[in-house]
Amino acid sequence: MFLYEYSTDMIAKAVEASEYDGVEFWIETPYFWIDRALEKLECFAGMELAFHAPVLDLNPVSVNNDLCELTLKETLYTISLAKKTNAKMVTIHAGKRSAYREPVWADYNSLHKYLRISSRFARIKEKILCLENSEQSINNLCKKAEELRKFAEFYDLSITFDVKHAIANAEEFYSLLSRFQNVHISDSDEKRRHVQASKSERIAKILRDLSELGYDGFITVELDDLGIGNMDFGKKVEILKEEAEFVRKIFKK
Repeated sequence: MFLYEYSTDMIAKAVEASEYDGVEFWIETPYFWIDRALEKLECFAGMELAFHAPVLDLNPVSVNNDLCELTLKETLYTISLAKKTNAKMVTIHAGKRSAYREPVWADYNSLHKYLRISSRFARIKEKILCLENSEQSINNLCKKAEELRKFAEFYDLSITFDVKHAIANAEEFYSLLSRFQNVHISDSDEKRRHVQASKSERIAKILRDLSELGYDGFITVELDDLGIGNMDFGKKVEILKEEAEFVRKIFKK
């Protein structure tokens, strides 16, 4: 959401100006999503590229079967797009029970279907599929490490470890490190928005743990500008640089 309102060309300029080596592109970014024109992704050529599958208004375990089917369709589209653009991996969400209550067997059955089809398709397309640990909300699936392990192992999935989603219980996920392919880093504000990790000692500790454990995969800075304040493009680049320096000091990259 940090560069949500920008064109892909401007996103690429921000990546270069802030001295990152790539981007995890959320394909629901409006400039691309409105027509899904492939040429709009050409600006990322030569960069490390990953995709995040669509999640807005979607849910792979919805009580509405039509919504489940649409979510699956868009995930398969994202995997195909990764193949066409040589993106390294695709991150997906496990979804949530439609009611704000603990998930039940029907929700888990839906997740099994979603992951069974998505994982097979990813193998056909020779793309890494990463299941992200969910926010700590009562109706979310795969918010607990053991549940994430169960699904990742059963479908041989990689994991995108979102530090913000696991602030309270990060250590429980460390045993899954061998499956980590991507780490989302940010802190959480009072509205649970993604804000600067560099301002948080609790996030720094988790990252130091990951560094000491030998994590050497993708590291993705994930920010929401609404949690930080109004700013122009130059200020956003400045913040991205600060976050990159914070990460490099910990991982010595």
